Amino acid sequence: MFKRFRYRLALQAALRELGIDKARLNPALFDEVLATGLREGLAPREAALEILPVAFPAMDLIDRLSALAVIRRWRRKSRVREAHYQRALAGGLPDLQSTSFQDP
Repeated sequence: MFKRFRYRLALQAALRELGIDKARLNPALFDEVLATGLREGLAPREAALEILPVAFPAMDLIDRLSALAVIRRWRRKSRVREAHYQRALAGGLPDLQSTSFQDP
């Protein structure tokens, strides 16, 4: 129970670092990524990278560039494993069923 709570907080912090507003995300998508991250043993930053491909098209240019700078910093400091970074580049989690953002 506490592991899931701490993981949720760390995932939200990683999304904030990437410039993704968790409040705008579809709650079902966030819950799917949270469950998958816990099941597959992903670090919260790696799980945030899985959300990025679906959130990236809706971000403005400045937020996109900021997110790329954050990812570069994470990779340089070895905070994300290369295999998970490559999976995020390939399109993230292929089995996600939810849409990225809530309808306005």
